[in-house]
Order: sequence, then structure tokens, then C-alpha cells
Amino acid sequence: MSPFMHADKMKTPLLLIHGEADNNSGTYPMQSERYFNALKGLGATARLVMLPKESHGYSAKESVLHVLWEQDQWLEKYVKNKDQNTIENKSEMLKD
Repeated sequence: MSPFMHADKMKTPLLLIHGEADNNSGTYPMQSERYFNALKGLGATARLVMLPKESHGYSAKESVLHVLWEQDQWLEKYVKNKDQNTIENKSEMLKD
């Protein structure tokens, strides 16, 4: 069952990270973009980061470091400082 079909039930902030060149059947980049757009359209808190030239596994040092940075920022904002950010319920999109 596709998460897209249940986007209206997502209440937790979600960080999506996907390789633009992912060719693994069942995890094409279009699926993350579609899910992100559904969440955004429903007013959910979501961020989509697309990693250029990366497939299903990230191998470039820059990509790995970027993923770690994105995760750190997300955890700081929505886990560690959760109460400070409940008012900022906006969707973001970053395409690197």
C-alpha cells in the first residue's frame, strides 16, 4: 500500500531524502516527490531533499555529509526543540 494514499493521516514532521538517480523498482524519485507534494498540499510539515547523481545508496562524500547535516538540523528542530517549532508548521522543499 502506497504511503501516498494515507498522506492525510500524517501528523508527524517528515524528512524525505532521495537520490535523483534512484533506479530501484518501487522507490523511484517520483514517488517521494508525489508524497511530499501530497503532504504539502494537506499542510503537513515535510522537507524533501533530492541528492543529485545518487542512486538508492548514497556514495559521494558530499551526499553523505549532506544527509548527516539534514538529519541533524531536522532532529534539532523537530525533536530536541519540538515545542518551539509547533507554530512553524510549514512545508519546505530543497532540490540540490
